[in-house]
Amino acid sequence: MSEAPPPIPVKEGVSTVWVVLGILFIILWIIGHILWAGVSFIADVMANDSGRAPEGVHETLIFGMMGGQLLCGAAGVPAGLAFFWRRKRKLLLWLSALLFLPGALIQGGVLYSFFSSMR
Repeated sequence: MSEAPPPIPVKEGVSTVWVVLGILFIILWIIGHILWAGVSFIADVMANDSGRAPEGVHETLIFGMMGGQLLCGAAGVPAGLAFFWRRKRKLLLWLSALLFLPGALIQGGVLYSFFSSMR
């Protein structure tokens, strides 16, 4: 009689496609946030050309927006790693959210503070 064929080995590990997609996501996320931070910085510096907002509030706008942008930009790294790091995916997505949400709230808060302080 013939013997049963050997079992097909199960491929364990991560697909190269997911690794490439994750790294590409990280790179594009960081490039996008660098561009956004550059445009945002220019807009923040020029925001008080009329002099209607107090100087301290204007400085808070500049530094708050840049700090928030730094947090939002850093959120892309764990999100990109979550593409292919299956065992840590839930933790990485939570970490990404915990970086992104405060960064976005800081930016929104300093914008609100700036515009509400205009005379």
